[in-house]
Amino acid sequence: KTPSAVLDNKGRLLAVFEQDNHVYFTVSRDSGKTYSEPRAVNAAPEIIYTNGENRPKIALGKNEEILVSWTQKTAGRFSGNIRFSRSIDGGNFFSPAITVNDDGLMTSHRFDQLQVTPSGRVYIAWLDKRDKLAEMAEGGAYTGAALYYAVSDDGGSSFSRNFKVADHSCECCRIASASHGSDNVAVFWRHIYGLNTRDHGLAVLTPKGVSKANRATQDDWKIDACPHHGPHMANGEELGRYHLVWFSLGEHHKGIHYGMYETETAVMSKGFSVDPRAGASHPLVAAVGDKVYVLWKFFDGVNTRLQLIRSMDGGDKWKPTETLLTSSEDSDHPQLILAQGKVFIGWLAEQEGYRVINVH
Repeated sequence: KTPSAVLDNKGRLLAVFEQDNHVYFTVSRDSGKTYSEPRAVNAAPEIIYTNGENRPKIALGKNEEILVSWTQKTAGRFSGNIRFSRSIDGGNFFSPAITVNDDGLMTSHRFDQLQVTPSGRVYIAWLDKRDKLAEMAEGGAYTGAALYYAVSDDGGSSFSRNFKVADHSCECCRIASASHGSDNVAVFWRHIYGLNTRDHGLAVLTPKGVSKANRATQDDWKIDACPHHGPHMANGEELGRYHLVWFSLGEHHKGIHYGMYETETAVMSKGFSVDPRAGASHPLVAAVGDKVYVLWKFFDGVNTRLQLIRSMDGGDKWKPTETLLTSSEDSDHPQLILAQGKVFIGWLAEQEGYRVINVH
């Protein structure tokens, strides 16, 4: 279930997936047509979250370390731990899995997001309910969860203490991330503003704490529930500028929307309605120079379509929507696979299997 993949410097497709309470690692040397025999990442079995927004992740370290994170399901409702392992020998051996959240509490730590900076620092961010647990123990109320992270300066051999980004994040939406300069990371997540307005925040994370955190979207979507639709982001050509995509049913935007956000000014520009239809969901964005790609799923009542729009000028103008792939049965959310200026998409469907195609 829920595969994720990355391309290494040799053009090999490195993938992880869940099966029988293990995260498995496998390699394809022919763009996903055939794969090596899968190797278990976690030696001891453990229950692993495998819904579309909460899945095992894979990334490459600066020295070609293979880095894998996932969320372990623990006893209790919606509880979990953030888990991590790495291989420094190309995937032949993975280190014993460690728990990254450091509070030792039986509560919700879920929806991990793994990001490596150009300098090689490894960041893991996640949604965390330790503060909600503490507030409730004092008889108080706490809306949503909190956003936490930890960082590794040694390629994933060890991690820092946990840092809190913000209180009152939404509970069940994926986190988006991208590098911010050489050492830092930007994160983009669904947040609860006021009583139940579920818009998005964007923050810059450093090895010593959060440097900037602002509200990024102004959709004014009031809903007392988790939408299960996380956002996505990609680096722009200038430091601190990000291509953002997200789903909303707010007063100002409905469906999938695109914008360019600048961290220095906290200003969103180039707003564009990608797909306002009810069946549009789970957008992704990738950028290579001036070329920007936005992909998403659309269910037309019979088939699920993997849709694409392109901009050739940094998001100012957009070409007509294209359909890349279709499926008539159940399907996973699509996943971007980026390497060396190339954009691929991986998509698992019940009938067609796992397909990997070059978006170019």
